[in-house]
Amino acid sequence: MLIKLNNFTLKSFVGYTNPNEILFRPKNILFGYNGKGKSSIAIGIRDEFLKDTTKKAENLRIFDKDYISNSLLLENSDGKIKGVEASFGKGGVDIENKIKELEKLIIKEDEIEKLETSISKLRKETRTEIDKIHDRRKGEANIQKKSKDESAERVIELYKKDYLDAKKIEADDEKLIKINGDNAIEKQIAQNENLKPLYISKIQTTLIEEAQVLFKENFSVVISIPEFEVVQWIESGLKLHKDGDNCKFCEGKLDFLDVKSKIAEFKENKRHKATEKLKQFKEQFQSLLESIKTIEKESKTYTTNIGNEIEQHFSAISEKKKTIDSLITLCQSKIDNIEVQENFNFDLLTKTLKEIEESILTISTTKNEQLLGLIKKQNNLTTLVKGAIGLEILKSVTIKDKQKEVKDKEIDLKEKRENNKKKKQEIQNLKQQKSLTKDFADFVSQILNDINISLKVVLDTDNKNYIIKSTNENATLTIKDISEGEKNLLALLFFYYELFADNKQQQVKPEIELIIVDDPISSMDDSNKFYILELMKNLLDLTNQQIFVLTHSWDDFCKLSYRKENNADFATFELRKKNGVSELVKLSSKEKPYKYLFKEIFAFSQKSEEELKTECQIYHYPNVMRRIFEEWYGFKVGRDVNFTSNLQKQVESHFDITSNNEKTKLGLLIKVCNILSHSINGSMNPQEIHQSAKYMMRLIKDKDKLHFDNMKQ
Repeated sequence: MLIKLNNFTLKSFVGYTNPNEILFRPKNILFGYNGKGKSSIAIGIRDEFLKDTTKKAENLRIFDKDYISNSLLLENSDGKIKGVEASFGKGGVDIENKIKELEKLIIKEDEIEKLETSISKLRKETRTEIDKIHDRRKGEANIQKKSKDESAERVIELYKKDYLDAKKIEADDEKLIKINGDNAIEKQIAQNENLKPLYISKIQTTLIEEAQVLFKENFSVVISIPEFEVVQWIESGLKLHKDGDNCKFCEGKLDFLDVKSKIAEFKENKRHKATEKLKQFKEQFQSLLESIKTIEKESKTYTTNIGNEIEQHFSAISEKKKTIDSLITLCQSKIDNIEVQENFNFDLLTKTLKEIEESILTISTTKNEQLLGLIKKQNNLTTLVKGAIGLEILKSVTIKDKQKEVKDKEIDLKEKRENNKKKKQEIQNLKQQKSLTKDFADFVSQILNDINISLKVVLDTDNKNYIIKSTNENATLTIKDISEGEKNLLALLFFYYELFADNKQQQVKPEIELIIVDDPISSMDDSNKFYILELMKNLLDLTNQQIFVLTHSWDDFCKLSYRKENNADFATFELRKKNGVSELVKLSSKEKPYKYLFKEIFAFSQKSEEELKTECQIYHYPNVMRRIFEEWYGFKVGRDVNFTSNLQKQVESHFDITSNNEKTKLGLLIKVCNILSHSINGSMNPQEIHQSAKYMMRLIKDKDKLHFDNMKQ
């Protein structure tokens, strides 16, 4: 048995050796706030034990904050846990023989693959037969096959739908089955769509209106100006010259500016302008005449494709050529003798243009109506042909036989697969039953369930190690997915139950001699704390192993060491630090948690500002202060304290605190208790913690002097 450390040095321990009056016993409980050296002394105890060359690593167990990463997690895994072997009682069934019998009943994979290949071949043959019927029945019609990506069963369903659609047009199957596809209507549609559109050249309305004015205008005053064409010719020639040039036609002297001025005068002349406008009018008539000739060329093509009924409309358009020719003649006569009054029939022009447009509209309407009729007819024919194809496919004996064969083989395949799945699962279950790790996984999972933790531990596929699952969703989790409290609880359960060779936790594995547990209760709720404390008490009751339990909680220390003062097997210690160096102090008597904590804060409040510089425990005090304030104030007001934004107003009202100075100090105390007790960060101010401790002691003294005086003793 280990009785002391010898010249131990690590972190805050420097050459430490237990004094003779402070020796370890079979069961040891150590109390120390965080930062006093608990983790260091746990390592020291381990190393001192292993100094004995007869001792090996398997002779001890140590639980600490690194237990999961160092002892449980598999290397290179994302949360898988090492299997723990524990035989918690098995039946005498010959599992191995059962496994062998089941393996014989598993259908070989090549037999299943052969069946799958046969089904695939039948489906391809069915699809080939379907496509043959399709190609034969559609003829020259543009009807596409069903997608090659669709299964044969799906294709048959699609053709069945085609058949049902066709039945809406032709209900008689005997008539429907005789319908075959061709492309005659498709050709007619193409011919109709390829007909050139008919249009006539338009005569601008504004030009007609201007011509009406010109035909009524009196041009009797004759001004000696060249003909319109001559003026245009001179203007074109002048563009080849610039001021100062000789004439490029005759080499004679050219007065450029004079000629330019005269051309402008000629162009501004009323008669000249009128002649120019009438020529434009005549040109539009000639364009109209040309467009009629173009329409005449399409007459035969249109009547051949659409029918002879539209021939009369082409004839009506052709007859308008004579009228247009006569109007062109009148227009030219006016141009030649602009001063002579001509009687131009503008009403006839309007009527002629309207009748041409009406004839073209009638032809185009007839063409479009025929096209719509052809498209409708083609759609109906397509529906009927597709329905006829579908009907033949549905009646095909060959296709029916292949479908039945596929269905029978698929049932056979499904049965074989289900057989194999069932047999493999049975084998897996038997292997798990045979595995020593399965008992342990079931055992720990049952405990987690009993204490209302929604986790379970199950065997991994290798039947050797574990994975964590959520009991609610059966989802696989990793260590990263669970809370700190759940992680610590799971780790401690593994640590504790791995110590035993039986499910009653009565027989510790014979090789274990030393057990060290460093801070077993961390980040756990109250219900789980109670369970873990019971486990620690069970450890301390073991008879053949030396036990060390280390805790930072005074409550837990008191509960674990309760009534152990006179037991020679037990020793209780406190870890303290003085001037930065840790040491063990024997605790001969134990105080209740509230009394112990009150004494600690009272002592802290009496320290000077200078002493704060060497106070290493200062960041522990906000949590202690919170617990004192909760218990004292809760007792005073008769209910639990709720640290909300309304707490300060409640305290002020209860104790009649009215001065701003007192309210500020109270606010700082509540801040320290409420916020700083839950986190450690750079914003912590040692002076604030110290000031709040002093104020809390003074507040208790002022409001409950009898209690204060008794407690400070």
